[in-house]
Amino acid sequence: IKAVFKGLKENGILTGIATGRGYYGVVEDIRDLEPDYFVTINGTYVINRKGEEIYNQPLAREVTEAFVAWCKEIGIAWGFAGKDKPVVSERSDLIDDAMKPVYGLCDVEPDFHLSNDVYHMWTFAENDGELELPEELATHVRMVPWHEHSSDVVANGISKASGVEHVLEHENLKPVNAMMFGDGPNDMEIFDYVGLKIAMGNATPELKAKADYVTGT
Repeated sequence: IKAVFKGLKENGILTGIATGRGYYGVVEDIRDLEPDYFVTINGTYVINRKGEEIYNQPLAREVTEAFVAWCKEIGIAWGFAGKDKPVVSERSDLIDDAMKPVYGLCDVEPDFHLSNDVYHMWTFAENDGELELPEELATHVRMVPWHEHSSDVVANGISKASGVEHVLEHENLKPVNAMMFGDGPNDMEIFDYVGLKIAMGNATPELKAKADYVTGT
């Protein structure tokens, strides 16, 4: 991968990493590739290699407050992805099982949203797959399951694809000028957006079906 990134840069091709994670959750090996752009937190926070903000779109305060009220009403835990760190509403084995492999041990700050920008939220529940957002929340956000006991709760109309769109606009490029390598469900929207789609050999069948080319594993 290091050789690939080096070769791309030598040929004048811009590189980028698009991830559902915050920058703080991107492993060191990926950061060390020094891509030209990072599309993070499901497209809500985009920076260039110098750390300069290209796009910054936190959730509205009334949405985060309504989300917390709903979580309390149905008796589940929650979490927030801030710009600089992730936090959770309580400490439990269920939460740690989901979050530790990605972000390590998260700070417990149930009221984080009252004094910090929030870019997306998390539900944590034994029956997470059965949860359904109330209508007032569903007009603003949607649930994207990523773990047996957790879902990302992200703004409607926002995705890794919309983050990539801001990068292309910044560079005066069109979707046809972009190539995406992907492997999972949260790459589907980008595959619908860019000109050239490359699926990894171990990608989900749905993603492979959209691909122009499938690599080895």
